[in-house]
Amino acid sequence: MRAFVLAATIAAALNGSAFARTYDEIMEEAEAAFVKEDYSAAGALLDEAQIKRPYSLFLTRNRILTRLLTGREEEALAIASAVAARGLVLQTPKHEAFDRLKALPSWRPIEARMEANAQPVGVAAVVAEYPEDGLLPEAISIRKGRHLIGSVRTGGVLRAAQTLSPVARLDGGVFDIEQDGRSVFAAVNNQLAFERRGEEPPFAAIVEIDARTGRELRRVRMPEADSLIGDIEIDRHGTLYASDSLQPRLFALGKADAAARILATDERWANLQGIALDEKHDRLFLADYLTGLYVVDLRNGAVRPIGNPSDAHLGGIDGLYFHDGDLIGVQNGVSPQRIVRIRLDKTGSLAERLDVLAGSLEGWAEPTHGVIVGGEFHYIATSNWPAYDDDGNVRGGADLAPLRIMSVSIRWR
Repeated sequence: MRAFVLAATIAAALNGSAFARTYDEIMEEAEAAFVKEDYSAAGALLDEAQIKRPYSLFLTRNRILTRLLTGREEEALAIASAVAARGLVLQTPKHEAFDRLKALPSWRPIEARMEANAQPVGVAAVVAEYPEDGLLPEAISIRKGRHLIGSVRTGGVLRAAQTLSPVARLDGGVFDIEQDGRSVFAAVNNQLAFERRGEEPPFAAIVEIDARTGRELRRVRMPEADSLIGDIEIDRHGTLYASDSLQPRLFALGKADAAARILATDERWANLQGIALDEKHDRLFLADYLTGLYVVDLRNGAVRPIGNPSDAHLGGIDGLYFHDGDLIGVQNGVSPQRIVRIRLDKTGSLAERLDVLAGSLEGWAEPTHGVIVGGEFHYIATSNWPAYDDDGNVRGGADLAPLRIMSVSIRWR
């Protein structure tokens, strides 16, 4: 039995009042049940939470644990088998219950499938490499021969040619960049691993600079301090769209606007990441790390989830790009990390299949964002995010890889 078929069954059984509870309320109860060692109750609550966060592997792992702690090994195996069927590997902490699971004969085919899933996919094609290893590069943009890189660590916007040269140094980490004519737009947050984090109150802003001189032309701060702009897109009219990861919502900022407006919110959103513009159909695709893919009608802000009839894992996607009717995703919130192509139906409302274009490649250190160049996807292969701790400091003994840009074909084979 597949874990998410089981989740759907649980969803049908829950009454309306259960859905009125927030995810945080459910998790608070689940934690209390764990403390009381009421693992049956904890398992039921985690099942409920998984419905709200279908792609949370943290929840999946702990749902398996509750089954093991209540003698329901077959259910635990079924959930783990569903993880393997989605091409993933289950990462488990040290615990005697997981040791018992892995000693079961029925675990062996699941383990074999996960070992196969962990094998490299594709070719490690390096487009460019630079010796700089302390940038924490998250953003990349290519337009009319101008290649730009954005640094979360330093706040730098850098031009990439034979070497890296500075364009601007901003007062927050650069999480994404877009180019429009002579302007460069940067998503700037003085949070997370930004090297001067804490020196000023936290902010999130869209900053426009001159591409040649680096001079700041415009700055628009988001209305709340607890925002984090993770991704931006610009349409042909100069309207900019931005995803907020902390207060999950979608902003729109017109060319002459002094403030951003909230275009869309949705109670299902938990942690927005990449956005991908489809101007022909006036829509924007969004990736939520924990709840999957959505499409927003730009004419009215209406939100629809992307259906998933193939039961692919649509979570953990950071960078998201629209190409030839499909979506290209950098799936760095799963194990193994991978670059995927998600084939959409003609209406753009269903994910009909997911193909892994590249995965677990030598030379990766958490890929993040990329850009489509003809029939190839060029992406930052070495963001080095895992080398930084929760306080934004480099972990002791961490190995920082140089900035490496890699490519993968996105043509159908």
